[in-house]
Amino acid sequence: MPNANTDIDQGAATIPGNWDIETFLMTSQLLELDFEFGFQQFNMYLQELAMVKSGGKKMVVEAIRARAAAAQPKLLVPSDAAATGYNMVDKWDIMDGNTPPGSIALLKLNGVMRSQSGFSSPGVDRLATDLRSVYNNGNIRGVVLETMSGGGETLAGNLLKSALSERNKPVIGFGHLVASAAYRALTGTDEIVMSSTSAEAGSIGTMISLDNKFLSKFRDRFTEFYGSDAPNKNGEFRRAMAGDFSAIQNRVDTLTREFHNEIKRDRPLQGDAAHIRDTLSGAMFNANDAKKRGLVDAVGNMNFAVRRVMALQSKY
Repeated sequence: MPNANTDIDQGAATIPGNWDIETFLMTSQLLELDFEFGFQQFNMYLQELAMVKSGGKKMVVEAIRARAAAAQPKLLVPSDAAATGYNMVDKWDIMDGNTPPGSIALLKLNGVMRSQSGFSSPGVDRLATDLRSVYNNGNIRGVVLETMSGGGETLAGNLLKSALSERNKPVIGFGHLVASAAYRALTGTDEIVMSSTSAEAGSIGTMISLDNKFLSKFRDRFTEFYGSDAPNKNGEFRRAMAGDFSAIQNRVDTLTREFHNEIKRDRPLQGDAAHIRDTLSGAMFNANDAKKRGLVDAVGNMNFAVRRVMALQSKY
């Protein structure tokens, strides 16, 4: 694995490494992440590192700026007085008091989910702030939360779902890829609409990733002392350092059960007990299968998602 402090600095001292991605595969964070998606994101990061080292710093900076711009909130503004059609407004003005009445906010949940904003992408903290700005804007009728994410931090999914629970207007989750922590979050919306039959949802479960080389180096370099009256402080980590991973496994099992119970509570899962266990097994499902299982509500395009926002106005 590349080291951000050396690999990038050799090519361009002004471009820091993306510790947000590296630490996902190096440390013992609680994760709700589809690993196929995670490695796809990591490989994209490695390509950008290689480009920086080969002299393509400007291209990488432009790519990062483009990702940041794509994540900015946008508005769908009524194209007529009856608000039967909408035009995209490609600017960030959800907090503008002059927002056209009847507008719909288009917010983005993209990439690896972090609870706090990092170098290359906004975190859930920023998205939660955007949601609350929309809630306080009387000219905005509702939200389409467009999602292309395989999840990330467990905490990020919980924080976003909490922000969604504060809503005072319809929020539709509109998904291309909705996995793990991203799926947890979208179960807090009014409905989940998948963008096409090839869109996917699922990967419901919790994991912890440990770097064995890091554990070995830490054990060799450091000696820790804990208060005698706090025997369980960092207990899972201390046992792992001694080669006993049972406490970490127990924690992951407990958190996964809690995740599953939350989905059973918040989604109308279909089928008998065995079928529901399969739905919650951590697999990914295409949109049609996900709908049959009760994981999502519909399959349709952006116009359909907008119509669902309008149809749910009476609920609020």
